[in-house]
Amino acid sequence: MKKIFLLLALPLSVAASAVAGAASVHGVALGVDGKGAEEPLAGATVFWLGAAGGATANANGVFLIARTGAETRLVVMSFGYQTDTVTVDSAAGHVEVRLAANNYALDEVEVHGRQKGTSISRINAITTEVISSAGLTKLACCNLAESFENSATVTVGFSDAVSGTKQIRMLGLAGIYSQMLDESRPVMRGLAATYGLSYTPGAWMEGIQISKGTSSVAGGYDAVTGQINMELRKPTSPERLFVNAYLNSDYRGELNVAWAAQLTPTLHNILLLHASGDPGMVDVNRDGFADQPQARQLNVADRWLYTFGSGAMLRAGVRFLTEDRQGGQTSFDRKTDRSDTLKYGSYIANRNFNAYAKLGIPFGSDQRSSAALVADYTLHEQKSFFGQKIYNGTEQSVYVNGLLLLALGQRHSATFGLGLRGDFYEEEYSFGARSVAGLQHLLHENELVGGAFGEYTFSLENKLTAIAGLRVDQNSLYGTLVTPRVHVKYDVTETLAARASAGRGLRSPNAITDNIWVMASQRNLEAAEKPKMEEAWTYGVSLVKYIRVNNQEKATVSADFFHTSFANQLIVDQEVSGNRILAYNLNGASYANTWQVDANVEPVERLGIYATFRYSDTKVQLREVGFVRRPLVDRFKGLLSVSYATKFNKWMLDVTAQLNGQSRLPDSRYVAYDYDAADGYSPVYPMFYAQITKRYRTLDVYLGCENIANYMQENPIISAGNPGGRDFNASVVWGPLMGRKLYLGLRWTLDR
Repeated sequence: MKKIFLLLALPLSVAASAVAGAASVHGVALGVDGKGAEEPLAGATVFWLGAAGGATANANGVFLIARTGAETRLVVMSFGYQTDTVTVDSAAGHVEVRLAANNYALDEVEVHGRQKGTSISRINAITTEVISSAGLTKLACCNLAESFENSATVTVGFSDAVSGTKQIRMLGLAGIYSQMLDESRPVMRGLAATYGLSYTPGAWMEGIQISKGTSSVAGGYDAVTGQINMELRKPTSPERLFVNAYLNSDYRGELNVAWAAQLTPTLHNILLLHASGDPGMVDVNRDGFADQPQARQLNVADRWLYTFGSGAMLRAGVRFLTEDRQGGQTSFDRKTDRSDTLKYGSYIANRNFNAYAKLGIPFGSDQRSSAALVADYTLHEQKSFFGQKIYNGTEQSVYVNGLLLLALGQRHSATFGLGLRGDFYEEEYSFGARSVAGLQHLLHENELVGGAFGEYTFSLENKLTAIAGLRVDQNSLYGTLVTPRVHVKYDVTETLAARASAGRGLRSPNAITDNIWVMASQRNLEAAEKPKMEEAWTYGVSLVKYIRVNNQEKATVSADFFHTSFANQLIVDQEVSGNRILAYNLNGASYANTWQVDANVEPVERLGIYATFRYSDTKVQLREVGFVRRPLVDRFKGLLSVSYATKFNKWMLDVTAQLNGQSRLPDSRYVAYDYDAADGYSPVYPMFYAQITKRYRTLDVYLGCENIANYMQENPIISAGNPGGRDFNASVVWGPLMGRKLYLGLRWTLDR
């Protein structure tokens, strides 16, 4: 996130606190031509060798990069100039770096290194897992939902066995409690949240940051269990043209193109294109239903960066998406069988348009203070049916946020902001000729929120960072909302860091779009009462130990614990009776405890081993079955990832093994099963992935296999032979729906 702060001088979300709260190096990047003349290198990329994140120089070549407290080797890159690596003394606060033009013969400097796929941020006061661009290429990673296979922090699964919708879980709770960000800008809200994980292609992303627990109040009150921030390809990308093509053994094809151009010395642009198609008629278990839906998606984004002479930066962009997917019985024809109650099919059509602008204006002698304005508009339209259930909706969202970051010396900083958000809906839900009780409570209401926040950061160089924030919002539906949050990071030694956090999270619930699995059954969805604002408190602690051998960091070991307790939650309960699903407000306790241990080791050069284990204890009070484990939430996940590269990364091999724990299945008194459950729990099951990559000068060719052991959930659709009957249910999904999958792909890059 620091990269976004320095590109925009924009103190958004956690990044502002992290940059302001860490020891920093202020520098200037200069270019030297063949005659010895110097000029500022606007847009130069700066990063610490071997560390995640980095910074970008402004129009005057000035940059500010947070010091991690360990690395001293600073890498500086700029288009048309030779990359250089300089040693920065641990006490230095300023540095000037001069790069030679490519046509000017200076002694060549080569920098070799291999970026870790997954790591824990060293400088962020909030416990943050970083998935780098290297981590995103370890597996096929066709979209955001598939980017977490090498992570135990985020678990990905299917919401049902019909629509192909992916859902995530974090800290033992559904992904709806994690705030999604696109470069610190809130996205995937409301209607767009249901299928949004499939709408960010993996080839568009440069990295992902996963922040655990409540985040900075600058991002809003929504984050309950954390934030997931996506870093997309920038207009200043060093890759002028990037092409990714992919094809798997189920005949899914995908094409991604990124075209970056510097139109003037101050104007940059990048055009991102994605097209994919999935025939979806595979039926391995021969239950008459497609294992995955037919799907077609077209996704286009155009992103701009303009740099003013004063150092201010304007970022703007537009994005358009269209997707159609059809699932259900392989014999179902949408044109002729739509009204046939003896046949079952689903169809989902999504259209999305987004436009945004972000203006950052740095000021002060060291440009550590700044003002920023963010404006965003989204239009999302959805038309869908699941058998006889129909859901159609249109949402318009407007988001405006203004921020002011004040650097008050080396140890103190403060961020202030004002924000306004509006969400406006038109919706329709019906279930054939059946009446729907409490229909008005199942749909979104128009919502307008205005708020202000303040956040103070204190930093004691290389020792302590403390962040205290308070946010007050006025919500048109729920009144005044107060959100306090605190984060502390303490460096016990140079190689041991401790973190703690506490805070309140809030979100507006919706029974249908938050729980799209309710559409994939023949039971009626009803609302017992009007939903209240969901409210939870999350507390967390973590320890990270860095292990050095011969002054090189060879291993990182971390452990953390997080507890989330709900004061109120919307419960969507399929265990209340045999013929309905009931939505009601929590009356009792609901909590989630999560423990996680990670180890990242490089025992020998070019061999990386990443191991992690996560255990979750999540319980909730349900009306009929009492205080029980939350259904369909796995109790644990273990993961081992091994990566090896030959010299100069000519060949790369990545292997991943997962062990997925049991999940409690919904009470069998009200859910008929076509298989024998072991004491009401799903079985423990493994998953294996492997990929080998051959790298040429401008071309990578990769071959891989997902689900090598061909493990699949047996009979994921209950009563598949009678889709019109009461017992039909495609929502009890705890494991893989598709078997072994081979894939082949290529990545072609043309640098500037």
